[in-house]
Amino acid sequence: MGGLNSNAELRRLLEEIGWSPYELARAVNRLVSPDRRIHAKTPFAWRDRGTVPRDPLPAVVAGILTEARGEIVTVDQLWPGQAHKTEVWLPAVAQIAPDRWLPHDTLALLKEFRASGKAKTHFAVSGNELTSLAESWAFGNHALMSNRMTAGQGRITPDYIDYLEKDLAELRRLDDGHGGELVLRAVVNRLAEAIDLLSDSSYPADLGRRLLSLAGQMAQLAGWLGFDLGRHGFAQRMYLLGLRAAVAAGDKQLGALVLSCIAFQQTWRNRPHDAVSIMGTVQQGLRSATTPRVQALIAMREARAFATSGMHSETSAALERAHQALARGQHDHDPAWVYWMGPTVLTSEAGRCYLHLGDTLQAEQQLAEGLANLNQDATRDRVLYGLSLALAHARGTGGRQDLELACYEAGQVLPMLPEVGSARCRNLIDTINAELRPHRATSTVRTFIDKFETMKKAKIC
Repeated sequence: MGGLNSNAELRRLLEEIGWSPYELARAVNRLVSPDRRIHAKTPFAWRDRGTVPRDPLPAVVAGILTEARGEIVTVDQLWPGQAHKTEVWLPAVAQIAPDRWLPHDTLALLKEFRASGKAKTHFAVSGNELTSLAESWAFGNHALMSNRMTAGQGRITPDYIDYLEKDLAELRRLDDGHGGELVLRAVVNRLAEAIDLLSDSSYPADLGRRLLSLAGQMAQLAGWLGFDLGRHGFAQRMYLLGLRAAVAAGDKQLGALVLSCIAFQQTWRNRPHDAVSIMGTVQQGLRSATTPRVQALIAMREARAFATSGMHSETSAALERAHQALARGQHDHDPAWVYWMGPTVLTSEAGRCYLHLGDTLQAEQQLAEGLANLNQDATRDRVLYGLSLALAHARGTGGRQDLELACYEAGQVLPMLPEVGSARCRNLIDTINAELRPHRATSTVRTFIDKFETMKKAKIC
């Protein structure tokens, strides 16, 4: 029981998410700069004696609890009237209301990101904060960028936008190979340039909407790269900016892509119910025609949402829809960003779905087939799916566990891990290591674990 001056709300929230004050201290110290780090016992004083952290720690704590809990926690909720609010540590949905979709509001959000986005830290949210935005996208009657010229110093031409689209295509290829911080930095810089053009140049409405769609694609790619790096709050913020840009540009397919990315991120954040809800809304909201490859992508992401929720029949049905859509082939109106959606990706993602469902036999078959057909340049996917195949062998079902094959498959991609800036891949190798460790008495397992630990100590991976 807390004393008279204890912080009952902080105590309640920590108990709700199953954290001790020590875990809160570790989470704070992972985020803040070295000069702001706290002692491991400091949160005990916040909880038990009601002390108030120094600024900006109240906002940091509120953000950390927001991500861990899945619902927004505010500074006032934790320390009513006692702590300073800060505009540096914010939830990803800050200023993005489901009832405010006017184009000038979207431009203002993009300009605000251009001016100070790098100086702010956003925390990922869950639940109604996301699903309400998806519903507003699907069922709202949203205005497009108006049919007028925007005052500015230069005039945008179709050729210039063609150049920007080709440049973005090259950045996508860089992400396909390795991803990582450098590619993210380049994408964010291109997005800043696009925002400057939207704000300071002249263009007719059709080119303005095309440029706005391009900015939305850049935001989506930045979100994807941030997600792969494990920066979930940043990724979610970028996705939401991309969604706003897609709406103002009248690009329904891009909006569906962004929402599918948000749902996919939620499956990795262990929020599968969010993913199922969002993907259901996406399917309802795609009232206008979409190309078969886009339909396949959406169905594949829906299958992933179902799989992480343990919904077997729904997963199989969604995968079948994806295969059928893909079989209809390419379309003249396929958006540029759907180029990567093909049979090899679908087969590999199906393997990941079956792994979530515990059907390791199907997972092994699908992942092995996908890896056999994967482009040699797709290093990150080779690592991701190779580790997934290793995990399927390590788990096995019905006495089919094959530790030697698990170590072999993981060992095949382990040397590639330093080339890949992916938190997802590192989380997978940590999971495999944890599941193999109880079998360390086996020489093959011991050799693999020792090799991995040596690489880790040398900071090679």
